[in-house]
Amino acid sequence: MSDTVTHRARSLDHVSVTTTDLDASIAFYRDVLGLALLGRGVADEPEIGEIMGAEGAHLEWAECDLGRNQVLELIRFDHPTGRTRRGPLWEPGATHIGIGVDDIEAVHARCASAGIETRSGPVTLTEEGDWNGVRVLYAVDPDGTWIELVQRPRGA
Repeated sequence: MSDTVTHRARSLDHVSVTTTDLDASIAFYRDVLGLALLGRGVADEPEIGEIMGAEGAHLEWAECDLGRNQVLELIRFDHPTGRTRRGPLWEPGATHIGIGVDDIEAVHARCASAGIETRSGPVTLTEEGDWNGVRVLYAVDPDGTWIELVQRPRGA
């Protein structure tokens, strides 16, 4: 690929997670992680099905504020429906969402009290470079999406 490409991707527009229970997902992202709920609604316009290649698509959505003009979109499909996929993070095609937090200990405690699966307590990274001193833990949302919680040192 040439460095002279004039039409290229500019930025991350949003992140989307498909859920089986929109209320449970809102409770996790808003109440446990502390993201503000920006809005909630229903979409069933013909163009929704057209862009997904799923005629007659009908879904319920919610948007949470990730900060810095970034949005986390939560979607629950009425039609079509699918099955929940849950696998380890190291399988090809697996994904995770990294969310910055101010107090990883407090978020870890809220996860524990809400019965949210975490893979460890907060771990401080010791690798060289930008990640040195960063505190991280993985949590799993109600539908099995891996969430990397990241607390960077103050001033970083």
